[in-house]
Amino acid sequence: MKKELFHFTKQGDIWIPKVMIGDIRKLVKFLPDNFIDCVITSPPYWMQRDYGHPDQIGREQTPEEYVKAIANVFELIRPKLKKTATIFLNVGYKYLQGRLILIPEMIALEMEKKGFILKNKIIWWKPNAMPTPARDRLNDVYEPVLFFIRDDGKEVYYFNLEEISRKTKTLEHFVSLLSVNPEELLGLRATDPISEREKKEGKVIGARFILTKISEILIQWNNGLREWISYGDPLKNYPEKISFTCPLCKSPISEWDIRLSFANLGKMVCSQCQAVLCESIETFPIPQFPSPTDLQQNMGKKEIINPDVAIKKYVTKIPKSSKFIKAGLNEISMASPAGRLAIQGEYFTIKRKWEAPQHLIAKFLKFWRELKGISIEDIDKELGYSYTAGHWFRLDFGWWGKGGSVPRPADWNRLKKLLGFNDIYDRLVTERIAVLQTVRPHEEGRNPGDVVEITLDEYIKEVTEELKIRIKNNIQEIGDVWKIVLEPYPESHFSIFPTKLVETAIKIGCPPNGVVMDPFAGSGTVGQVAMKLGRKTILIELVPNFLDLIKKRCDGKIEVITV
Repeated sequence: MKKELFHFTKQGDIWIPKVMIGDIRKLVKFLPDNFIDCVITSPPYWMQRDYGHPDQIGREQTPEEYVKAIANVFELIRPKLKKTATIFLNVGYKYLQGRLILIPEMIALEMEKKGFILKNKIIWWKPNAMPTPARDRLNDVYEPVLFFIRDDGKEVYYFNLEEISRKTKTLEHFVSLLSVNPEELLGLRATDPISEREKKEGKVIGARFILTKISEILIQWNNGLREWISYGDPLKNYPEKISFTCPLCKSPISEWDIRLSFANLGKMVCSQCQAVLCESIETFPIPQFPSPTDLQQNMGKKEIINPDVAIKKYVTKIPKSSKFIKAGLNEISMASPAGRLAIQGEYFTIKRKWEAPQHLIAKFLKFWRELKGISIEDIDKELGYSYTAGHWFRLDFGWWGKGGSVPRPADWNRLKKLLGFNDIYDRLVTERIAVLQTVRPHEEGRNPGDVVEITLDEYIKEVTEELKIRIKNNIQEIGDVWKIVLEPYPESHFSIFPTKLVETAIKIGCPPNGVVMDPFAGSGTVGQVAMKLGRKTILIELVPNFLDLIKKRCDGKIEVITV
């Protein structure tokens, strides 16, 4: 019944928000368990506004009573959250008889008692904050946004930093520093820690290329073997993530979809068609690899080979002017990547080319092991291991997400002979690539921290020209503060929850097509932003008069649920 009540309707690319009018503490029982991916909300502040409703939160006699009321709401919501859920709770400070009351911190401590973990106290800096009439203290120009997760979800919760990471400004500079000619790679050291049980060491003695674009390197291993291995793009991070498709409805499945499904449901369910996958040979998600380029094919390639080349320490231009080299250091005694590079030198390491979702691979191997009737102990014995094979079949998440492991390429090939499985994931698990170990920017951009600057050009016309100049002149990178201006809204007499704050939180904490809830919906900002970003929304608001505002903000596209 609950699941049917919250079956969402899609119009084009937009999920229609569900709206409930009433007290979240009374309506929460109608929400399905293990259903919500993200909560983004800003409840009424203590003693700030009287909405004239007998059940309102915010008019408690003391700050302590208010804090307990907020924490109790989230205690009721907790069973409705998926294990992987996130919470972004914006609540402000208050003054009582001239004394600053640390209400956000009090809430954080109370939430810890209710089964939540505080991950960040994000600072929302308001560059256009209202001036205070007080003359005995400084003006308040920021509010906290508390970022929580469930305490039993710490191993795997949704946190997609790629959505908001700042791309490096020095990418073109690194392209020039990392560009090398094929012959310059010869002599560089190489190490392979992943292909087989024993780590291999060697040196580069050859290269294949088109013009100056390198496609493969030839490594002479210390055991006498030679091996051609694909050359990794110096500006990429490996293993690369790929997408999958549902074998039934053909919709895309991301790595996050796989992780979240196993974490929340204990099985693989397609988020689009809701089919349970991985139950037969034909229902495993299909990997989608990028099309090969001319460089990856054998058209027009040249090669150079020099088995007698001397071992070299550096190949790129990056370390040659290093302050660590100039200082004459000869021991690795610092955490700096540049420092380690200067002392250790550059080298190639062999990595997996593709990111193989461990739980999907474990489910695949478990399916074939059970089909063949072979025990884990027999696999260990056959492969010459002790208590190793069991890690390949683990579907839990262990401690901090480190449950099972994916077999090494050599072990995968041996398992294939033993279990007789098909080749759907052979390439995913066994393809390797040679990656140059040097200092370079992260392909996905840097972690912006919990200070994030966001300007609101779409709302700039609603503020004065003077404020516009202030905003433009205050553009700077400040780490873990979200610089977001207050947004006036013509239909309301108060400043609304800023759309850019909500947008940032949704991108970080709610997966595509996931369910985001605001239990104190107000004018419906969370619903408006979620629609734009392709997320489903549940909006719960105590005051009936807000329903018209919510409807306007969501372009009239809402579904009111009456229970």
